[in-house]
Amino acid sequence: MFSVPEVNPQEAKELLDKEENVVLLDVRTPPEHIQVRIPNSELIPLDNLRFEAQSLPKDKKYIVYCRSGERSAFATYFLRQLGYEAYNLAGGIISWPYDKESGVAKS
Repeated sequence: MFSVPEVNPQEAKELLDKEENVVLLDVRTPPEHIQVRIPNSELIPLDNLRFEAQSLPKDKKYIVYCRSGERSAFATYFLRQLGYEAYNLAGGIISWPYDKESGVAKS
């Protein structure tokens, strides 16, 4: 088993509110993202991450989330191996007590 740096929901919210260079990355499936998501999160499903990771800017911090924190822990580990500053959102979206959106995202 591997371990990755984690942030709890409160720490994640503080980072998102204070810093401009923080990206919230959802690694769930598109149907899960449409059903419910944290506002302003970017969707890259875990299955696509190995193909799309190179397009992510390396000068940003990434807070990675999924439903409960398992898939995002793997994604965080993967991104850190590629040199990204990434943190797993402990407990995933089910532990997120702040605003959530549902429905098709506006583009």
